[in-house]
Amino acid sequence: MKVSLIVLKLLFLGALFIISNQELYLKDTSDRDTFLNLYSSWLNTLFEQGLKVTSYVVKFEWLPINETYVDK
Repeated sequence: MKVSLIVLKLLFLGALFIISNQELYLKDTSDRDTFLNLYSSWLNTLFEQGLKVTSYVVKFEWLPINETYVDK
């Protein structure tokens, strides 16, 4: 429950940043279309980067290497 709330807040914050940085007025249909294009592009990039991180973590060798330490 807490994780989903955090994710929703981050998605909402991203939307607010897009609106404020692009100075969009969402009552105009052209600005609304611009916002939807930018927001969907941002979500797509976020998803692709998440996939890259997840695939890197899955491919990472988590088990320790069996090397015996020889004391001289």
